[in-house]
Amino acid sequence: MPTHHSPRGPRLRRLADRLGVQYRTPFEPQYDPAHRTWTLRWYDGPPPATVLAALRSAGPDANGVLVRRDLTTRSLALAALRETRAGAMHRWVGSWGQRYHLAQLLADQDHPDRPAGPREAAMLERLLQAATGGWSVPDESRAFELIARDGIAWLLPSDRLAGPDDADGLALGPLEYLTSRYAAGVHRAAWETALTLMPLRSAVLAAQADPEPTADAARAALALLPALRAQINGELDRAQAQLAGVLQPQD
Repeated sequence: MPTHHSPRGPRLRRLADRLGVQYRTPFEPQYDPAHRTWTLRWYDGPPPATVLAALRSAGPDANGVLVRRDLTTRSLALAALRETRAGAMHRWVGSWGQRYHLAQLLADQDHPDRPAGPREAAMLERLLQAATGGWSVPDESRAFELIARDGIAWLLPSDRLAGPDDADGLALGPLEYLTSRYAAGVHRAAWETALTLMPLRSAVLAAQADPEPTADAARAALALLPALRAQINGELDRAQAQLAGVLQPQD
């Protein structure tokens, strides 16, 4: 609603502009003539508690101003991706239940629409594109459904093994590559659903047992051998210490 319905409008507009510069987020003051109240609204950006604190120090122009942050589909889809990655998404509650859960999760989060890195950004863009379908904008319920049905491995921006020049995290690491190629059964489901890696030893043995491994599979397995050797040596050392303790004379 236009801000000229109240004489405070121009002052609150200037305040909103200052906050917009400070938090790099557009703010819109809106007047409710029925209740004679002002509300400062914005999308994503800083959490409400942060803006309330800024209003308290803004002087009399901000007295009694309410705040409301709305979450975009981008923020909710990113939260769904992260929750699924963490194994915490509840598939059975439906899209409205998902939205409520994610909104509560993001209540105190700063700029919830910002991915943590290039890989997460690419995965988010793929999800939003797939959730757009025939619409002009992504549909959040569709995004939730896609993740619930197909998991998140299909959102990875690359299925190739990372090389020495891949510093952006888009390509797969050695254990990710072997998991993507060889995981089966529960390990396949865990990978596709939440990018859960298969056990180190199982991954290397799977590459070894492959009658026709790709060059990248061989490279990935060889890159993991030092970690596997350290793991096995640690198990042997613990076994030796435990069994030797049985043979120690008792006092």
